[in-house]
This record gives sequence, C-alpha cells and structure tokens, in this order.
Amino acid sequence: AVVSTQSTGAPRTETGKLFVLVYTIPGMLIMMSYLNIFSTCILIILRKIIKLIRRLSGQKKMPDIVEQGIVLGISLLFLFAYLLIMATLMHLNNPDNDTFVMSLYFYVISMTTVGFGDITLIDHTVLALIRVLFVFCIGLVMVSLVFNAIRELAAAYQRRLLVISQNVVNKTLELAKSHKMKSLGAPALTNGSESNLE
Repeated sequence: AVVSTQSTGAPRTETGKLFVLVYTIPGMLIMMSYLNIFSTCILIILRKIIKLIRRLSGQKKMPDIVEQGIVLGISLLFLFAYLLIMATLMHLNNPDNDTFVMSLYFYVISMTTVGFGDITLIDHTVLALIRVLFVFCIGLVMVSLVFNAIRELAAAYQRRLLVISQNVVNKTLELAKSHKMKSLGAPALTNGSESNLE
C-alpha cells in the first residue's frame, strides 16, 4: 500500500509507523519508476502497431499530433475496459455485498490512489493479497499510460505550434528583407535611360 501510494488505513504499531516513515520516499520512487517504464513501453508498442496498420493499408504518414491523439484514445479505451471488467468481476464474486456501482467506485478510487479506506479487503490470505497487488499494479499502469499519452499529445501539439511559429517568423523575415531591399536598392531604369545606355 505504501509503495503504490494507496492510503487504505494507518499502521497500528510503532514499528509499522517507523517502517512507513523510512520506506515511503524510496517506495514511491520505485513505484513511479515502475509505472513510467511500463507505460512508456506500452505507448511505444501502440505507436508501432499504428504505424504497421498505416503501412499495411497503404496510407501516407499521418501528422504526429493525429497519431498521438489515436494513442490517447486507445489508452482511454484500455483504461475504461479494464475498470469495467474488474468492477464486473468484483460484483459477480460478491453479489450480496457489492453493487456494480460500489465495485466501480472501489476500483476508480483505488487506481487513482485516493484510497479513502471505506472499502477494505476481508480475505487476508497470501493468494488474495497477490491478486490484489497484481490487479492494482496493472490498473496503476493503465492510469499512468493515459497520463503519459496526454503528455505525449501535449508535446506533439507544442512541436506543431513551434513549427507554425517558425514558419511565420521565416515568412516575416523574408518579407522584411525583400521590403528592405526594395527601399535601399537602386532606382529602376526607365525606358529612356535604357536607350541612352545602349
């Protein structure tokens, strides 16, 4: 719970509190590194799949901002599908205790690392804890994937704005240069002066 920044309850013993104090910062750094590595790998794979589909269909290269928008859409689809699947499974396993809305609420609150602690795990077996850790690590990767996709889309948009602004600056400089050359250049020869020169 400490590593994933989930605050589902306070430690009860002094040793537990000391462990939380010592391990929180490195634990959060480890978790953030894990999330960044896995979500970046997934983004790379998604981009390669999009490029492969584009090549197979014979389409031209799409703008970077469009490609990043597609990646963000797929990432959101993955996250929502994962949330719905996990909430449905939780509801089907505990139909008496958990409504579908309560199950969805539990996963959204947990995967966004808010963790109010109003819903807690009753089964404390090793298998249940491993399952919970697996489910939430995948969920946190999905959340991180969406945030990384948003960041990449913002970076692509910024690159596009930079190219547009550079083009505007170049055009402005060209116009200013041509205007300056016209104002400083020699006066144009008239027909009469051309005949005199001959």
